[in-house]
Amino acid sequence: MTTEFQGIFLILGIAVLAPLASRLPLFATVPVVAIELMLGVLAGPSVMGLVVNDAAIEFLGRFGLVFLFFQAGFEFKMKELGPGPLRIGLLAWLVSMLVSALFVAALYLVGLVRAPALVAIILPTTAFGILLPILRQAGELTTDFGRYVMGAAAIGELGPLLLASIALAQEKHHFHQTLLSLLFLLIAVVSVFLLATLRSDRLSAIILRWLGDSELLPVRVSLLVLLGFVSLAGVMGMEAVVGAYAAGMAVATLVDGTRAQALEGRLKTIGAGFFVPVFFIASGIEFDLSALFASPASIARLVLFSFAFAFVRMAPLALYRRVLGPRDMPALALLSATTLPLVVAISYLGARSGQISGENASALIGAAVVTVTVFPTLALSFRSASKASRPAGPIEAAATRLAGWMSAEGEKLFELVAQNWARFNERRPWSG
Repeated sequence: MTTEFQGIFLILGIAVLAPLASRLPLFATVPVVAIELMLGVLAGPSVMGLVVNDAAIEFLGRFGLVFLFFQAGFEFKMKELGPGPLRIGLLAWLVSMLVSALFVAALYLVGLVRAPALVAIILPTTAFGILLPILRQAGELTTDFGRYVMGAAAIGELGPLLLASIALAQEKHHFHQTLLSLLFLLIAVVSVFLLATLRSDRLSAIILRWLGDSELLPVRVSLLVLLGFVSLAGVMGMEAVVGAYAAGMAVATLVDGTRAQALEGRLKTIGAGFFVPVFFIASGIEFDLSALFASPASIARLVLFSFAFAFVRMAPLALYRRVLGPRDMPALALLSATTLPLVVAISYLGARSGQISGENASALIGAAVVTVTVFPTLALSFRSASKASRPAGPIEAAATRLAGWMSAEGEKLFELVAQNWARFNERRPWSG
């Protein structure tokens, strides 16, 4: 057995062990991807040194990252979420992005970060693919609360993905190639729109026939579309994950209204069965644990970024005051702050390009692991207490007071901005 196959064998062993570990009471509320990442850290050079990332593992991990965002694009269903949650989710993300930019600017001024744009983009990210099964298992996916969480999550994944790709393209290439990246985004949007408008009953019937239980053609066509978009993204200076996300949306649009669940199940078998776990485990293997706990300053970075993920998502809670109760606010903020795949991806790409230091990349990923292991558990416990009308415990009471205070202050700020904008419009010489 060659060294490459030994490494892949160990990674697959970890991939088998992770879902088994998730059945233990200790890890019952921890997402499998977080367990995969932690087991990768244990097996990697930082702890046990059983496996290192070689060229084969690195390629499989990169393809796993691509497939992860392909699945995320496939699962993005605008019709099911509705315009209300998406509209508020977009406004909330823009406010979070502004707060994140101000927060990271302060860190940049004191010398804690050297790539403020990428770090500011990372903080308001949300793991749409991780929250989907968590809310489904909790029975919240079809509730108003669940729809607003998923609306925030959808925007919190797509927005940072696009901004990070443009920021990385601008850093690596010349200005004209950045324009090519923007052109790719236009091509992707037009492609999805054309697929939606060109749908017909005849085409749906053909696709439905192809989606028979014994047909492999739809899977192969989906993979062809995936690699086509990814290749085009690379040629035009855009990150591969953006092409993968666009490919997922294109395929989902094409099979919408047919037996899309059958194709989705087959694609998940390929992705979640092999490539996606390889990405998270390989990321754990590459994770520099020693840098995370090398000094009190490193630990302080971990705590700081963990706080920042929640803080930037609490800032826009005033936007939800008319649609959700006050006890649901902290749960919404914590679930919106639950993130991991994008943090790993952007930190990985930023570290490779030299824009993010190794210690900041480790602290950001470590903080993201905290969000997926702690935040959903706290949020769902708050939500359960709210639905059952049970008295709030000390942690929930403190979180509710903090969320209520930030919501009230945010509403005052929005009103102040609106008043000043109205006064500005009245004083304009062209206003009549």
